[in-house]
Amino acid sequence: MAKTKTMTLTEGNITRLILEFSWPVFVSSIFSELYNVTNSMIVGNYVSLTALSAVSACTWMCNIFNYAFYGLGMGAGILMGAYIGANDRKNLKRALDSSLVFALVGGIVITILAELALPLLIRLCNIGPDIYADAFAYMRVYMLGCSAVLVSQMSFFILRSFGDTKHQLYFSIITSLVNLGLGLVFVRVLGLNVVGTSLATIISQFLMDVLTLRLVLNYDGIDFDIRNIDFSFSVVSDICRLGIPAGIQNMLIAFSSMMVQSHVNRFPNEVIAGIGVAEKINGWGQMVSHATSAATMSLVAQNFGAGKKDRASLAVKKCVQLSSIGTLFMIALITTFAPFLVSRFNQDPAVIFYGTSMIRWSIFGMFFINLSHIYNAACRGAGNVCFPMLIAIFAQVICKYAFVHFGLQLYYDVHILYLGTAFGYTLAGLLATIYFHTSRWSKEIGLR
Repeated sequence: MAKTKTMTLTEGNITRLILEFSWPVFVSSIFSELYNVTNSMIVGNYVSLTALSAVSACTWMCNIFNYAFYGLGMGAGILMGAYIGANDRKNLKRALDSSLVFALVGGIVITILAELALPLLIRLCNIGPDIYADAFAYMRVYMLGCSAVLVSQMSFFILRSFGDTKHQLYFSIITSLVNLGLGLVFVRVLGLNVVGTSLATIISQFLMDVLTLRLVLNYDGIDFDIRNIDFSFSVVSDICRLGIPAGIQNMLIAFSSMMVQSHVNRFPNEVIAGIGVAEKINGWGQMVSHATSAATMSLVAQNFGAGKKDRASLAVKKCVQLSSIGTLFMIALITTFAPFLVSRFNQDPAVIFYGTSMIRWSIFGMFFINLSHIYNAACRGAGNVCFPMLIAIFAQVICKYAFVHFGLQLYYDVHILYLGTAFGYTLAGLLATIYFHTSRWSKEIGLR
């Protein structure tokens, strides 16, 4: 297998580089979302409304772990991006070896802890007795894939630090189709119901690990040798320093959303299912900003590593412009086709009504969270990981939960649930924008 070349982001037209870097991430996000919604679509269409409600009620429990892994992967990507920009091959090799060992060992430990913590998480999420058995069975199997998720997240961010986003696209397509195919076989042919969908997911996730690791270990300048692994605790410490704040932020956001879900779970199953479906569809509105923020972080990390701060600053401006235009387009698209999109998950008129209402009342928050993604990615790429964490925790954890909790006490209506997410997203976007454009830090380091 020929060595794969690294893509440099420190030279060339910035707009072209952003588009070249972002479009594979965007398309792979489509398949990743297909991957994420496959379980809901299969159980909603081929099992029962109760099964769909159970899977929907578990969404944020799954995300607690997924978001933590995302943060650790981000830390590895930032560190390796800086080494690539500085052309420091020795430390790059050490960072890669340490990242992968950390992911493999840490993933096994977290899998064990997740299985032990599952009964507590189920209770905290206020799962109703009519869906408890399905929810517990689904999560019991799903948690077995925690180690695979951490390895794939670490590998994806390593690939992005090399400027490689196309292989993530290819692998996402392959594993999404495998997940869909296995899910249909396990549910429709073997009758495994919710367990079948979660089993298909973890098998697909381990396939993703095989594909990504094979590529990561074959990059030009990376001479991986399992007999001579250059592991460093100081590198792991740097990865944690850069990644844990984002991981904590995302875990707390997921935990807060899980607690909001505990309020949702007090409503009828049609509401639970409708809101769960809407949350997944609304995630599509963030695809452009997720893709562009990946480009933002890599561009800033590489150019700061190369000492090209003016170029990094220009890249942030271009990313904000492109991401905002793309996000507005996605918002218009989702709002227009909301009833059709919800009906793909379940044909129950009540589920379609509540899902569509949730989308149309909350979708405007997507524009503001788009700004948060770009500006936070710029800060992290330059090494500032604390303030983005504090802003996100304040807006999307504390304020969002307070809005829903106290709002329902004052006015017990489903519209409070619709507006809670939009409120948190809007506040996060406004605060991130204000911080980036007014803080002394961004001015002093030359990021604006």
